[in-house]
Amino acid sequence: MNENCVKEAGFISVRALFWLLFLAVSFYGAYMFVPPYVGFYMLKTEVEEEARVAHMYTDEALESRITGKAAAWSIPLGPENLEIIRGRYQIRITVDYTVTLNFLDRYDRELVYNIDVSEPLKASGRVLQ
Repeated sequence: MNENCVKEAGFISVRALFWLLFLAVSFYGAYMFVPPYVGFYMLKTEVEEEARVAHMYTDEALESRITGKAAAWSIPLGPENLEIIRGRYQIRITVDYTVTLNFLDRYDRELVYNIDVSEPLKASGRVLQ
């Protein structure tokens, strides 16, 4: 039997240990950072779509629809974080919220997200809901 294999059995090299730690930290970072960013981009898409169809809804209905979609993406969004400004020819929807990440129950990191969408209002013969 080869003596080198017997001496090194059960041990890990420093290089392999480094890469294992690097992968573990990378996966943990992705686990913490990816969901808030994905939620932000999905909510941004939803707000843009709501602005396009805003001519069919009242401001209260739009607020309810947007906060419902934010809740589906686990985004802490309340009426105080949402501003709807409807003009004669244009609508502007602004969403501001903060997500706090807690690393290892020791360190906190706040991520601030801002969505600002402005779309022209389409003429509609429909009654606002």
